[in-house]
Amino acid sequence: MSQYEIIKDGRCEYFIVTSEFADVTEHFAASELQKYIYQSTNVFIPYFSDRCPRRGKEILVGKAARDNNADIDDVGDEGYVIRTLASDILIAGNTPRGTMYGVYAFLERFLGFRAFTKDVEKIDALAELTIGSCDIREKPAFEYREAYFRFAWDTGFSVKNKLNANLAPIPLERGGKFKFFNCHHSFFDLVPPKYYKETHPEYFSVREDDKVGTQLCLSNPGVVSVAKAQLRRWIRENPTCKVFSIAQNDEVGYCQCPNCRKIDEENGSPSGSIITFVNKLAEDIEKDYPDILLHTFAYAYSEKTPSKVKPRKNVIVRIANIDCHVGAFFDEWAKKGDNVYGARNCRLFMENLSAWTAVCERVYIWGYAVNFRNYLQPLLPIKEFAHNLRLYAKYGVKGVLMQGNFSYGGDASMGDLKAYLFSKLLWNPDADENKIVGEFIDGVYGKGAPYIKEYVRLMSEAVSDRVATIFDNADAEYYSDELIAYCDKLFEQAEAVAETEEIRRRINREHLAMEFMKTVRIEDDERRAEAAENLKKKVIDHKLTEINERINLPLSFEYIKKSRYEKERKNWYNMYYIVR
Repeated sequence: MSQYEIIKDGRCEYFIVTSEFADVTEHFAASELQKYIYQSTNVFIPYFSDRCPRRGKEILVGKAARDNNADIDDVGDEGYVIRTLASDILIAGNTPRGTMYGVYAFLERFLGFRAFTKDVEKIDALAELTIGSCDIREKPAFEYREAYFRFAWDTGFSVKNKLNANLAPIPLERGGKFKFFNCHHSFFDLVPPKYYKETHPEYFSVREDDKVGTQLCLSNPGVVSVAKAQLRRWIRENPTCKVFSIAQNDEVGYCQCPNCRKIDEENGSPSGSIITFVNKLAEDIEKDYPDILLHTFAYAYSEKTPSKVKPRKNVIVRIANIDCHVGAFFDEWAKKGDNVYGARNCRLFMENLSAWTAVCERVYIWGYAVNFRNYLQPLLPIKEFAHNLRLYAKYGVKGVLMQGNFSYGGDASMGDLKAYLFSKLLWNPDADENKIVGEFIDGVYGKGAPYIKEYVRLMSEAVSDRVATIFDNADAEYYSDELIAYCDKLFEQAEAVAETEEIRRRINREHLAMEFMKTVRIEDDERRAEAAENLKKKVIDHKLTEINERINLPLSFEYIKKSRYEKERKNWYNMYYIVR
C-alpha cells in the first residue's frame, strides 16, 4: 500500500488547495484543516487557491479544486470522500457542508481529533503524519440530526460533530443547517386566535359538548385559506428555512364538527383530518417552492396512521416515543405482551413506526433522553439509546431529534456525554457506543475517568431492561439508597485525583446529580431543608437555571424542602418560554 508522507522530520511537502471559486464554507474547511494540523504537528501547511500554479503535492479541499473530477455521487448532500490520488489527497463532498464534514473526519481519523464538548477538545501530538492509500466514503444515516441539549447547540460543537441542528446558530460560513421555521406545535401560529377567535369562532375546533376546542377546524375552507396565506408569508420572510411546521397544538381538543369527524372516521384516526389539511398546503406550495418541506406531528391523538390519505412527498411526519420506557429495546419489549408492564406502549410505538414509514417518505423521530420531572436525576440507558437509534435507521427513518435538558445553563446529569454520544450515533448508528462513551470520559475527566466510567456503568445497568420513564420520581425503585451512596463516593474519589481545577470542577458539576438524589431522600424535614440550601448554592455556582423542566429554580428548592422526593408540588406552574 502506498504511503503519503504529509509531514516528516518537521517538514511538509504538501500544500492545501481549494478552488478559485470555492465558497465561504470550503475556505473555512481548508483553514480548519490547516489550523488543526498545525496544532497537532507544529508544522504550518501553506494554503492557497488553484488559481496559483502547482508547487508540489496537494491536499485538495472541495470537489472543484484543480478540476479533480471527483466521483462522489454516492455520498449524498452531506457525505464526503477522503481519497488518495497519484500523489495528492482529496477531501470533498457534493456540497460545501459535506466537504467541511470530510475535513473534520480526516482530522478524527488521522490526527485523533475529538470535540467532546463546546469547551473540551483533543488532538494527538504527532511528530509525523503519514496516511496509507485510501478511498473513504461516508454519508449520514439520517438527513436531520439534532441533539436537543443546550450546550450541544454551540456552533463549534455542532459542526465538528456533524450535527445540522435546527437550533444551533450555524452560519453559512460553517455550512448552514437543516433550518426549521418553528419545529414545534404551530396551529395557533398559523391561525392566531387573537386575530380570529372573536370574528371567526368557526375556525377553531368544536367538541361534542359544543365548547370551542384547543385546535383548528381543519376542514373549514376559511382556515385553509388563512393558513395558505400565512405559510407563504413565512416562506417569503424566511428564505433560508427549509422546513415549516404545520403541527397540532400540544392539547387534546381536536375538532369533532361533522366535516372533520367524517374525514377522521373514513381514515380510522384523527390523523386523517391533519394529513388532509397539511397535504392541501403542501400541494399549494410545491410548484413555487419545490425544495420546501412541511413538518407535522403524529402525536397523542394523531399517532395512528390514516387508512386512506397519505402524506405528500414534501411532508415530514414526526412521531414521538414519549410513552415508551427508555430502559428498553423498543422492538423487543413490544413482543413481551401487554400484560407486562410497559410493553403495551412499546408495542404501540413500534406499530406506529412501522405504519408511518410504510406510507410516508420522510418520517422523523422526537426522542427523549432526560428525566423532565427532575433534571438532576440520572437517566443513562446507553445501550438502549444506541439500539433504538439503529432501529430507526433500519425502518428508514430520515431524521432524529434526541431531547435532553434545553434550559439555560444546561444540566448536570451527564448531558454533555449524551449529546456527544448522540452526535456520533446520528451520523453512524452502527458505531460502538461503549468506545464513544469511553473516549469521552477519558478526554473530559482525566485521572477521574475510571470512577466516572464506573458511575456510568452502574447507572446504565440500573435502568437496563427496566420500566424507566422520563417522568419518574426520585424514589424510583431502580435507584437504591446503597447505589446512590456508592456513586456519591465515586465522585468524591474522582474529584480527589483530578489533575487540574478545571477538571475537578467538571466532575463536581456532575456530582450534583448524586447530591440531589441524596438530598431529596432525607426523611427529616429540617435536615432536608438545610441540605437543600447547600445544594442550591452549588447549583447556582455551576450556573444551572432549572432542576425541573420549566420551573423557577427557587420554587424547585422549596418543593425539596417541603416534600421528601420532591413529590408534592403545590402552586405548580410552567414557564413556557420559547426555546432559542
